[in-house]
Amino acid sequence: MERTQMSLSTAQRPAGPPGDPAWFRHVLGQYPTGVCVITAQPADGPPIGMVVGSFSSVSLNPPLVGFYPSVTSETWPHLREADNWCVNILAAHQSDVCRRIATAPLAERFEGVPWRPAPSGAPIIEGAVAWIDCVPVAVHDAGDHKIALAEVRHLDTASSELPLLFFRSGYGSFAPLTLTAYDPEMRLTRPLRHFELIRAIAQELPDQGLRCLVTAPVSESVVVVGQLDPPSASASDRPTTLVGQRLPFRPHGPSIFEAWAPAAEQAAWVAKFTPDSQEPEIQALARIRERGFSIGLGSEGHRRFAAALERLAAEPGTVPNEELDALVASLDYEPAELTDEVLAQARVVSAPVFDGGGQPVLALTVFGFKARPDVVRAAIAAVTGCAAKATRSLGQAPRRD
Repeated sequence: MERTQMSLSTAQRPAGPPGDPAWFRHVLGQYPTGVCVITAQPADGPPIGMVVGSFSSVSLNPPLVGFYPSVTSETWPHLREADNWCVNILAAHQSDVCRRIATAPLAERFEGVPWRPAPSGAPIIEGAVAWIDCVPVAVHDAGDHKIALAEVRHLDTASSELPLLFFRSGYGSFAPLTLTAYDPEMRLTRPLRHFELIRAIAQELPDQGLRCLVTAPVSESVVVVGQLDPPSASASDRPTTLVGQRLPFRPHGPSIFEAWAPAAEQAAWVAKFTPDSQEPEIQALARIRERGFSIGLGSEGHRRFAAALERLAAEPGTVPNEELDALVASLDYEPAELTDEVLAQARVVSAPVFDGGGQPVLALTVFGFKARPDVVRAAIAAVTGCAAKATRSLGQAPRRD
């Protein structure tokens, strides 16, 4: 009731006049923007940098981008004379770079700021999320601002970090509840399409304080194509993501994608195990099919694996593939009995999502149980229910044979 009254009170408040600059900035400040630095390299001086929060893509054909410098900007006249510009999309940790370039004297803005030249020679700021090298093509009047248009000549992503945002007069980042893997080489087109089709269903998982990863088998890897964090997660936590991370798909790797595979494929999978491990793997695959989910237990290997994932989430590329392989091989999956004592050791539960051909194409994996069997049982019911609903949305009932 209190929320309804607050909403009505806000809705009934008289709107401010659009001609009031303070009110205009207040209302438009409810919309977050990215933070970019437009750079140039004059032939006879130090590099130039100007912070903008009003950058956008304009056209695909031809590839055009634009930004909106103020007519009172002291930097714009210098930037206007440059033959090339480079747009640097700053990362969440680069607020100090942003403040320096926004406030330092023009000739000193890049002191202590590492950079390298773009193909045009304009600075690419180290650590930026992405850069766009372009050529100015037009400048138009727009009230107390200009509309600056440029044609893109080169561009690339440079970091997997989240971008810096400007919101309500402050700099920061965001804690994403859902992220999707970036796929510049188009190898994840089908898994990403599947994830988009079931994303809303995955978001129906009840908030039990658990995290959820959505993974897909791609060649010799299992790729994290989506991540859902609980709404109850602290907004003060530094946002991290495993989206895009490739994990080893080999013994003793995740077997959930092999549990419903054709017999010949299962036999080839089991043959990869050492002779003394083949029969236990056959039994493990049978348990996954019978239960309809996979469960992993805590162990020293699992704790080290979880720590490695945290390192990867905070800083991609910090765990070598060889270390990941060894950690995956040490994990303990598919116990014979699911007693309360066993469930208290549970660390991950995964349920398969099947495509129209009856093959498991995604897995929903939840974790963060904190040694509570009741939470594990509730999570099993929730994640298998969501996976079954997701399977129906892809047009195929789960296979149990």
